[in-house]
This record gives sequence, C-alpha cells and structure tokens, in this order.
Amino acid sequence: MGGRVPISDRPVNMASTSLRLPSTSATRATRPHAALAIGLGCLLTPVVALAQPPAGGAPAAAAPAQPAAAAPVPPVAAGTLPPTVPDRVAVALAPQPGGLTPDEAARIALRTRYSIRSRQAELRAAAARVDQALVNFFPRLSITAGYTRLSPVENQLGIGGGFSVGALQAGVLAPCQTAGPVPGAICSVSQAGESPVVAVETPSFTFPVLLNSYSFVASIAVPISDYVLRISQGYAAATHNENAKRLELEAEQLMVAADAKVAFYNWVRAKGSAAVADDAVQQAQVHLKDAQRTFEVGLISRADVLRLEAQVAAAQQTQAEAGAFANIAEEQLRTLLQLPPGKPLAIGVDVLHGDPAGPAGALNVLQDQALARRLEIRALDETEYSLKENVAITRAGAFPRIDAFADLNYQNPNQRVFPQKDEFRATWDAGVRLSWTINDTFSAIGATKEAQARVEQIALQKSQIKDSLRLEVTSAYSDLVKAIASIEAAERGLVAAEESLRVRQELFRAGRATSTDLVDAEAQVTQARLRRVDARVGLLVARTRLDHAAGRDVPQK
Repeated sequence: MGGRVPISDRPVNMASTSLRLPSTSATRATRPHAALAIGLGCLLTPVVALAQPPAGGAPAAAAPAQPAAAAPVPPVAAGTLPPTVPDRVAVALAPQPGGLTPDEAARIALRTRYSIRSRQAELRAAAARVDQALVNFFPRLSITAGYTRLSPVENQLGIGGGFSVGALQAGVLAPCQTAGPVPGAICSVSQAGESPVVAVETPSFTFPVLLNSYSFVASIAVPISDYVLRISQGYAAATHNENAKRLELEAEQLMVAADAKVAFYNWVRAKGSAAVADDAVQQAQVHLKDAQRTFEVGLISRADVLRLEAQVAAAQQTQAEAGAFANIAEEQLRTLLQLPPGKPLAIGVDVLHGDPAGPAGALNVLQDQALARRLEIRALDETEYSLKENVAITRAGAFPRIDAFADLNYQNPNQRVFPQKDEFRATWDAGVRLSWTINDTFSAIGATKEAQARVEQIALQKSQIKDSLRLEVTSAYSDLVKAIASIEAAERGLVAAEESLRVRQELFRAGRATSTDLVDAEAQVTQARLRRVDARVGLLVARTRLDHAAGRDVPQK
C-alpha cells in the first residue's frame, strides 16, 4: 500500500495572472492566490490623481472634470458622492439557504467516490479469504459415486463337474453287492473288501465375469501436520489481511472527505476571484471613460487614453481567465460529488468570518499524533503481520506431511469380496499416511526467501510513509501559520483601504478630489477584499489539511 500525498493545489499557466487551479492530489502545499491580487492591482493603477495641464498651456482648474452627457455614467458634481459600490465579493460568497457546506460535500463524496467502492470490493474479497481459511480447520470430507462398464473377458478359472470318490484304503474299486449309503451314489468296495468307497457326483463351477461396476465411497482426511504448520497461520494471515483492507477503506474515506472539503473551498476561492475580476473590468472601464472625458477637454494626452484602453483589454483577459478558472473548479467539484450538470451550486457556509485560531499543539506533537493515529500506518502494520504468517506457511512446505484418513466403500461388486458377486457390499478402511515430496523442500526454501523479502519491503514502505507524514504535517502546519498571518495582514490592509476611501470621499466633498480618485480608492478596497478572501479560504484549506495530516479526523474508539 502506498502513501497518501498532501491535499494541495496544482498550478495552471494562465499568462501573467499566475492563477492556480485547485487540485486535491498534487504534492505541493496550497498556495494563496496572491498573484491574482497583484495582477489585478496592476490593472487598477490610477492614471491621474488630479488633472494635469496640457503641454505649454495654463494650469487647469482644481474642480473635477464633468463627464459627457452621452456617457452611461451620470455626471458627478463637486461635493456630491457617487452611490456606494456594494461589496461584490461578499455578495458572491454570501451563504445561501440550502447551499452546499463542506461537511455535506464530504458526505456526498463518500457515497459516490469510485475509489471507495473499489476499497469496499477489496474488503469483501479479504473477508471471503478469512471464511476460506476457517474451513481449513475442519477435516476434509469427500463423497464420490461412480459407474464403470467393463469389457467382456474369457475367464478360465473354475472347477469342472464329475465324481468325488473317497476310500479309507487304496486299491481297485469294485461294485458293492448292496445299496450305497448315500442315495444316488455308486457303491464300490476296495479290492480288499474291507470298507466301501463312496463316489459323489459334483456340479461344475466357474468365477463370474461382472461387466457393470457401481461404487459409492465416503472419505475423511485429517491433515495432522497442517494443524501445526499451516492452518492456524493461514487463518491469522487472512485475518490480518482483512484488518488491513478495512483500515485502508477507512483511510480512503477520510482522504475522500478531506479532498471534498478542499475542492469546496477551492471552488469558493474561484468564485471570489471571478467576482474580483469582474470588478476590475468595471473599474478599468470607468478609468477609460474618465480619461476620455479628460482628453476631450485637453487635460491629458492621447497616449494616456491608449494606455487605459490596453488596461481594459488586459482586465477583460483576466476576467476570462478567472471565469474559466471558476468553471474548472466548479466542474471539479461536480465530478468529485457526481452532481448532475443541471443542478445549481450555492454556498451554504460563511467563509469570510471565522475564528483564525492557530494550530492546537506544537509541530512535534502533531507529528507524533499523525504517526499514532493515521490509518495508513496501522494498515501497513496489519499487512506486515499477514506477510509474516505467510512466511511460516511457506516454510512448512519443506517438511513431510502427516495425514489421517478413513474410507467407507459401498460397491457392487466390492473388490475386497472374493469371489465377486453381483451385489452391494460395504467395507471400510482407516490409517495414517506420511508423505514427503523431496522437490518441495528445495522449492520451499526459495519461496520462503521471497516471502521474507516482501515483509522487509512492507517495513521499508512503512518507514517511508512515516517520513512522508512528517513532511505532510509540517507543510499543513506551515500553511496554517502563514494563513493566520495573511488574514491579519489582509484585515489591516482592508481597514487601511476603507479608511483611504473615506478620506477620498471627504476630499471629494471639499472639491479637492475627482471621481477617478474615488474609483482608485474603491479598487484598493476590492484588492484588499480579494486578499482577505484568499487568506480566509487558505486558512480553511490549511486547517482541513492539518486535521487530516495529524489524524484528528480519525474516529476515536
């Protein structure tokens, strides 16, 4: 059984935005999507904080430029605040009634994941092998029935007909003068005439040739040596193997549950990134419109307008990539949960507000917990026990076998009855048999070495898994610590961005800022919200990975 790898994200090349596609099977740690915030920040850089005078002209007035009447955005007079832009990220990630939660995603994945069904089939096969090993404890009972048609043969064995003559003395026989003592006998006397001689006629006799043979045999065998060298060890090996498969199934279920939760969080993060990308396009378009109006009154050059047009195009490309990223994350979640394509997905848990608590324990304590609780280690222990029993079974092939047996024969004709008769007769036999195949001894030597090598292989694999678990716990621990620090930084950045927006609004009321300044401040708030979402989701992912890596999701019995 191989080791499991940490839950993380798989990078996807998405041009300059450095977006990363979530994946539950990559070996690297989950990285927050700070690159997307940096890319969006570059796209939302303000063009002009205040109006710039044209080359060679007089300084422009400090009042903000008024938009053209045909523009879709209404003109904003000095001292009048534009309508407050809602937090689109918070709206996109707000929990909905009946929405999907991480725990629900885990439960659905446990019912639909193909790998769990495969593990369940392996467990059923292991349980069947335990039943087979249990049957070996019983004596082997067999019943056979047969019919045989024999070819005709000529039998020369037998006794011919004639007379049987008996006399007390030797001599020539002569007829008696009186009737014989036995009816039908020929009375004769010896030549001396001292005693009669009796001759009795006997019929002829031959052994019968039976062409039909019927046989019913019941046999019982008791493998005496196997009880000592094979059967108990085989049952123990099958039992340990079943325990290993059960632990592998439970470990797979925990891994699937953690994968489903991470896939859910990555989908939420993708939705937040897509919402920020949409805001970036709208803000870049507002920049462009303000620049076009400013250019019409001669306050900026054509190059500034073209640069903003390029910025809008880049923002639209980022929007397309973020939308594709969100679609892939949603499809990954749907595939993992086996959801129908038409079923809508909604978020059912608040990911933006939670307690950013740190790891519950030191790193070395969590590593020790992982080595003690993770089911992968316990499954390898059971596998090692099973293989050790197989070594004993293989070694037993080098020794002779001792078997006790008994047979009950009900045959017509019975081979033990002489002469044979056309009738059923029952006979029995019992005994003890010692057998030893010399070649099996040398074969068992090589097979035993092979079985011992498998035990060593599992032991080395277990050591490798332990090293991997330590690294997995360390990675998840570091991600959790980093996520907590990122949340604190993102919260401070959001407070600063919101305060900057408030100051810009005050300056706007005093006629000392333009609408572009407000849009820039709103862009900074949006970026801060993106960093907060990424940090919050990264915290949930890191906490899920750490709980699984340290074995905290293992039910304690």
